[in-house]
Parts: sequence; structure tokens; C-alpha cells
Amino acid sequence: MTIEPHVTVPFLSLARPATPVVVGEIRRDVRAFAERHGAGPDALAAIELAVSEAVANAVVHGSIDGADTVLVEADVEEGELEIVVVDAGPGFTPGPVPGLGLGLGLMRDGALAFEIRDRPSGGVEIWMRFPLGE
Repeated sequence: MTIEPHVTVPFLSLARPATPVVVGEIRRDVRAFAERHGAGPDALAAIELAVSEAVANAVVHGSIDGADTVLVEADVEEGELEIVVVDAGPGFTPGPVPGLGLGLGLMRDGALAFEIRDRPSGGVEIWMRFPLGE
């Protein structure tokens, strides 16, 4: 007997080249997914801002000349939207990086929960949870 895989929660998985044009595309796709699953105006604004910042960071810091992929996965569980953004870059570095450094704070401010970590296999993973229905 063959058992077919079955996902029991709403799920979105996007893998795109790490180029600037994908920031808007991924933001729109995640917004549409969140909206379909009950995200209200305040939640949508926080989700869009956080996803834009996370994907932009993956493009700028997690890729060499757009040759890598940005992976974004989202699912809905118990009235909350969980989003994970993954890049294949070098991970966090001890020195300064270009930019104002505001993006991580913007992602964290709108989220119920937020974590960022280096991946053992390389790259960085940003994990965020947002309330739906607000």
C-alpha cells in the first residue's frame, strides 16, 4: 500500500533567484496567501514589511551576484501565520555590513515571535510568526 503525502495545514513554498525583482513578487505572493487565510489590514501591513525586509536581506547579504536562491515558506497554524526565509549566503559576519541596520528591528516589531540564526549547512534563516485576523 502506498501512502500519499498529505499536508494538513495551508502551506506556501516559494524558491526564487536571489535578485532584487523577487522582493516584490514574494511580498505579493505571501500577502495573497495571508489574506486568503484571514489576515486583516494590520496583520497584512506587518507581514508585507517583514517579508520585504527579510527577502531584501537575503538578496543583498545572502547571495553572490544573484546566483543563489531565496526560499520562503509559510503555513497557517492555530490562527497564526508562520514564515521562514532562507538564504544560502555566508551567514552573519563580525564586521559591519552595508545598510542602515533597521531591517531586523522592523521584522521583529510586527511579529508575535522572531528568530534569526545561521544554518549549519550555510546561510541564514529568519523565522517569524504573525497573528491572523487583525
